[in-house]
Amino acid sequence: MDKRDFSLLQLDVLREVGTITSARAATALSEILNCKVEISLPEAKVVPLKELGKILGNPEEVYFVLDIALEKELEGRLFFLLLPEQAKALGEVLLKRAIEEPLLEDEFFCSSLKEIVNILAGSYMNALFEFTGLTVIYSIPSLGVDMVSALMDFFFIYMAQESDEVILVDTRFKVEDKDLKGFFLFFLSWNSLKKLTERLGMNNN
Repeated sequence: MDKRDFSLLQLDVLREVGTITSARAATALSEILNCKVEISLPEAKVVPLKELGKILGNPEEVYFVLDIALEKELEGRLFFLLLPEQAKALGEVLLKRAIEEPLLEDEFFCSSLKEIVNILAGSYMNALFEFTGLTVIYSIPSLGVDMVSALMDFFFIYMAQESDEVILVDTRFKVEDKDLKGFFLFFLSWNSLKKLTERLGMNNN
């Protein structure tokens, strides 16, 4: 199997995981937010790292970035990206108050984003375990704000050491009357991708 085969397999796994995850995450978020939450089936695709910047937009576009480390049987990094207006809307729903400007200095706002993304990531990881039997330990999200240009520099310097492709999961959900979206970016190590193929009985080597 070549590198492209690993990427296609990873995509298929994440599609199945997304199907399992959506209802669970919606239920969990509904309980936390105390309102109806609908999550569309995620759209997952393999994106060459060099093309990711075009999807994220203008190099000066700013995103709230939640970074999660993946360890144990699958290793890598998981990033969740939100535009400021999306982050603001999510924070307002959870905190039940208006947010004039989403800032990292607002401790409660930041905690609300971390809590929501922790639920989403946990739903994905639990479904991945059920689907593959592989144990994944994930860290509490760290939160930062970066421009697309800075993010791409980081991805090329650190993430490209393991893979020159990224799994992008376009996550769309509706909270109350707000249509929201974010991007999950999965970077899994080469060894972790190999474990997936072996566990699924698709290693032809």
